[in-house]
Amino acid sequence: MDDLLVLLGMQQEEITQVLRGKLNRTHCPTLARTESGRAEALYDTLRQCCSQDSGAPATEWARKLRAEVAPDPIPPTEVLTALNFLEWAVRLHVVRSIQQRRPMLTAMETIAGVIDIFRRAFFESRPTDTEAESHLWEDLAGYVEASGAFVCLATLQGRPFYLNPAGRRMVGLDEDVELEPATFHRFHGEHAWEALRLRAVPAVKGSVRWEGSSRLQHLTTGEQVDVVSTMLLVRRPGSDKSSCLALVHRPLSALEETLSETEARKHAILESSLDPIITIDQEGVITEFNRAAAATFGHPREKVIGTRPSEVLFPPEASAGQKNRIERYLDVGEGSLLGQRVEVTAVRASGETFPAEMAMTISQECGAPVMTFFVRDISERKKAERDQQRYAAELERSNRELEQFAYVASHDLQEPLRKIRTFGDRLEVKCGESLDDVGRQCVARMQDAAGRMQQLIDGLLTLSRVTTRGQEFAPVDLSEVVQEVVGDLEVQIEKLEGRVDVGKLPRIEADRLQMRQLFQNLIGNALKFHRHGEPPIVTVEGRFLHRPGERTPGKTHTEQCRLTIADNGIGIEERHRQRIFDVFQRLHPRDIYEGTGVGLAICRKIVDRHGGKISVHGRSGPGTKFEIILPAIQRKRGIS
Repeated sequence: MDDLLVLLGMQQEEITQVLRGKLNRTHCPTLARTESGRAEALYDTLRQCCSQDSGAPATEWARKLRAEVAPDPIPPTEVLTALNFLEWAVRLHVVRSIQQRRPMLTAMETIAGVIDIFRRAFFESRPTDTEAESHLWEDLAGYVEASGAFVCLATLQGRPFYLNPAGRRMVGLDEDVELEPATFHRFHGEHAWEALRLRAVPAVKGSVRWEGSSRLQHLTTGEQVDVVSTMLLVRRPGSDKSSCLALVHRPLSALEETLSETEARKHAILESSLDPIITIDQEGVITEFNRAAAATFGHPREKVIGTRPSEVLFPPEASAGQKNRIERYLDVGEGSLLGQRVEVTAVRASGETFPAEMAMTISQECGAPVMTFFVRDISERKKAERDQQRYAAELERSNRELEQFAYVASHDLQEPLRKIRTFGDRLEVKCGESLDDVGRQCVARMQDAAGRMQQLIDGLLTLSRVTTRGQEFAPVDLSEVVQEVVGDLEVQIEKLEGRVDVGKLPRIEADRLQMRQLFQNLIGNALKFHRHGEPPIVTVEGRFLHRPGERTPGKTHTEQCRLTIADNGIGIEERHRQRIFDVFQRLHPRDIYEGTGVGLAICRKIVDRHGGKISVHGRSGPGTKFEIILPAIQRKRGIS
């Protein structure tokens, strides 16, 4: 108390100046024409009550105030507003001036108690000879006192100063027990009051009124009961200034219990959603802001509740348009974008903008329109789209380079190569007899090197044209294709005394020419790399692969097929299984097995274009098996 008295003595001018400014900005016409309603009179009375530790100065102040406006009544809301401002001004300076926590809390509790004395003195001083006012107060007090609902009035700071008899019974508070400044949350328990603080209080600040459900707790037994709750700011008619906070609880009926359970389920769904869900009421004010929304936008729920979406969710350049659209939709209850997903630019608490997909719906709650936003952060999707576009551009550039390479390979490189071979042939024909053994050997080596170069160029040209010159995908009977390849290799097969066994092969969508190239390379390799002294045997088979539960007619689009080309040849060591599919990779010297090292690279390129996979199974020793997995039906990828 000593700290408070010292503060009141030293900061009278500062406190009255702040209080005067508040009163001047508030529309209180009746109070403004009284001496007792002046800032100085209010402050002097409060200081006397503190110094005398008595309520007598407040009682005298209330009597003088009513006498100054007699015979007219004075609106209670004007007096309650002025007392709220007085408490706020003194508390403000207490926080600023008293540094130690305990003395500061003691001073604030003292101020709250004195302001309560002011309120009681004013209500108890109403004149009995003013019939209209007397009847009004009696009727109002009788209704509240006789109500079976919990009715509590609190300051705008949330400190209760009145609780009706039914409310006292519900929480187990005796009639003669004063309301302590710090007991409001005890009426509800920690969890229920936390929910009111985070949901109801911000909503009331934004839209004046909030309705929902809560739980009251008995102070003695700890028993909790579910209630239907209403919280609102009390304002006098014709004014937008609030004088106090009212909280009304009613016990749940059976129907209301069902509705409460529904509301709880709705809240659980909102909180468990992975996407932001935001609800606004008919005034355009946010009333629901789920956990995903708080995480996505970076705003705490309590900060956003009571604000407008255009103020916190959209960048300044887009907020006006969004505000107009929301207001128009709420007014008419419909809109062209309702139920549709649209892309918008949203903004996080940090100021960072991000692309979002938003859908809006309108429903009715308590006869009023309510709009719900379903928002999805599509930053990752947009990034993936940009990456895909960049990849497509790079692929297009790569294809153009391959086209240029194909042109160079088919024209610029082959022309000098043809001249080398032509002049080599002339040299061998016209000058062959005049050349010695070394000269003839050099010419032969030159012709052989030119032939190998021609094969390399042809192989590279074929490799480059797998993607740039591919044909449209169409139904292909692989059995027919393999039989054609075997016919082309008939001479080689007879020479080696080998055979090619062709089993049942499926019909799929593919590029027929590339399928022929694929089998030609693989069967040709199987014949080439046979074991010395043993005729090559090649087996070609294929079948559809059915996914579990999908072996149903008409579902070939979900199927794949497996093709195998197996032989009894020299085999491939495990360490070379990946390397053999690279360009120019040879596992054996050229004088033992001819070739360019491009054939299997072409095979992999063909399989990749068809959306499949190729692999090799075998070991150093008898036999190698190539396995190819291809889709039965090609997706619409175009020719790439």
